[in-house]
Parts: sequence; structure tokens; C-alpha cells
Amino acid sequence: MATDTRDAAPRPRRATRTAGRRRYRPFQFIDKVLRFIREVMAELRKVVYPGRSELITYVLVVLVFVSVMTAFVASLDFGLTKAVLAIFG
Repeated sequence: MATDTRDAAPRPRRATRTAGRRRYRPFQFIDKVLRFIREVMAELRKVVYPGRSELITYVLVVLVFVSVMTAFVASLDFGLTKAVLAIFG
């Protein structure tokens, strides 16, 4: 019979679930939060901040881009409104 296991070797026992777990430490969460904050501070020390002239240039570029995009969307809105009113008005 194909399912007869009388002569087969016994299966090894599975490891218990708690065998590989670490012991619970009460302040583990706090340790993780403090480590995260230390790593964030270390990364922020590596940041190169722009100077005054670069910052002014970046701000102006962003303001111009936002103004152009606002004008573009407003003109699309106005044109499509007039088109819809002309068709269904």
C-alpha cells in the first residue's frame, strides 16, 4: 500500500514557537524610538543647506512655476466653461 508508513523513520519534532523568539524587554519600544531619533539627527548633520542667494532663486522659480500653472488651469477652466455653456446653454 502506498500510504503505509509502518517502516518509515519517525518525523523529527518541530521546534517550538518560542524557541527563536527574543525575550521581551519592557523598554524595547523606547529604545527603538531613541535610536530612530539619534539616526535622524546624524542624517540631518550631513545636510547641506542652501545659501541666501540660492534660497531666493529657488523661491522665485517656485513662485513663477506656480503662477504659470495657475494661469494655465484657470484658462482651461474658463475655456471649457464657455464651451459647455455654448453647447448646452
